[in-house]
Amino acid sequence: MIKPVIPNGVVPLDETDHKILALLQRDARLTNAAIGEQVGLTASSVFERVKKLERRGVVHGYTARLNHAALGQKITAFVRLSAAYDEKHDTGMHAIAAEPEVIDAHTVAGEDCLIVKVKVRDTDHLHDFLLRAKAHVTLLRAVTMISMATLKE
Repeated sequence: MIKPVIPNGVVPLDETDHKILALLQRDARLTNAAIGEQVGLTASSVFERVKKLERRGVVHGYTARLNHAALGQKITAFVRLSAAYDEKHDTGMHAIAAEPEVIDAHTVAGEDCLIVKVKVRDTDHLHDFLLRAKAHVTLLRAVTMISMATLKE
């Protein structure tokens, strides 16, 4: 048997694996039997496939999705930050990403250094977050965009 060449460590998946992953992304609490019914496998076969996906690093954890509005965090904002590349830069970027309001944080190429998605109660809370971010790095520019509606998350 000829082993396929896998570029850059990409794990090859078949159609059933993709279906299982889509179901787990929608609801990670689905039972193996429920997944099996939808993909045409037994519960034990689904269990083995999921374990294999976990071992191969395709699935690397399960989390709870929170209803941020129910927690009083009704505003979603995206903040683009440009910071000077000085002695505070690297630790500052990690400190900003660790702030409790930050949902996602990405270092990026281009005119910005970091893009974060935050969930906040109101604009005063957003302002407080921006002041804390400014304290972590030598901030050159911050561009804030408030989400009007979420189409997919």
